[in-house]
Amino acid sequence: MKHFIFKETQKFTQLWIWMLLVVVAVIVLLSIISIEDFNLSDKLIPIGIVGLVFVLFLSLTLKTTIDSKSLSFSYFPFVGKKTFGFNDIETMALIEYNSLWEYGGWGLRYNFDSWAYNTGGKFGIMVTTKDKKFLLGTHMPEEAQKAIEMFEAYKSKNHGS
Repeated sequence: MKHFIFKETQKFTQLWIWMLLVVVAVIVLLSIISIEDFNLSDKLIPIGIVGLVFVLFLSLTLKTTIDSKSLSFSYFPFVGKKTFGFNDIETMALIEYNSLWEYGGWGLRYNFDSWAYNTGGKFGIMVTTKDKKFLLGTHMPEEAQKAIEMFEAYKSKNHGS
């Protein structure tokens, strides 16, 4: 079995998301400035909220690692590192999907069948364990497929399936 390590770190880098955030921030800030009977402390609350939204989007990070015996991922700041040994994973497959139609958007999503952790794109690693089913978005489908093949070789060797 070949030893291959898949590592991917994703952030929200789509220009349209950042343009939308800037437009909303400008509208909020212009609205705050135009209201004369707000004192400074009243203006700081919406400015702080806009700032927190920017900090949240800047900090959202999906990290996925697949090595010779396990898969691990985290989606900072919402999901800490979770590790699944290959013995705990029943199936792992590279799929093409539409996050908007199948999960209602991007980020941390649930569609009554599985959780999705993504930042965009159309490829994902669908993972099924005894108790869970989840999708990890990937922008590196060729490398992800190599890691999945390594997983399948491990399962064949150790479980005869």
